[in-house]
Amino acid sequence: MGVTHCDQSKMHSDIYATDDKSWNIIFPLITVEGTDPELDIMAEDMNTIIAVHYLKDIAYAIGDFGYHQTRPIAYYDPEEHRDKKKKPSEFPIRVVFGAYCSQVDETNFAMLRHIYDGDDPAPFADQFSQLPMKEIHWDRSTHSVSLAMPGRA
Repeated sequence: MGVTHCDQSKMHSDIYATDDKSWNIIFPLITVEGTDPELDIMAEDMNTIIAVHYLKDIAYAIGDFGYHQTRPIAYYDPEEHRDKKKKPSEFPIRVVFGAYCSQVDETNFAMLRHIYDGDDPAPFADQFSQLPMKEIHWDRSTHSVSLAMPGRA
């Protein structure tokens, strides 16, 4: 996700009700130095909002019901630069990468399918119909792979 200007955003949670087995991991790729905080994260008790900066090599892992929002940002203000002859490549931009990670099992696959099977379902949504799911694990010490069945010994 790339941002140069934001004056409206909404507090939201990308992942919820997965039995604390899912995370939205936000990792900054391009940061803008010398800015005000760029992300609001709401505490679990919903009484505190913490404003944070995106920092190189620091990811934010936001779990079930992890409410967050982009803060107002004006690296580039369209009104301010309307008549100036700048190329888009000359404006600062912040770019973050977001990834959803889950331990998918019988306790949460229906909720994950619901979250990601909307009007534009995620391409992986059909994998939730085959349970138990199979995983491939890499063993560094033996340099081998093994097939694992989550939830089974």
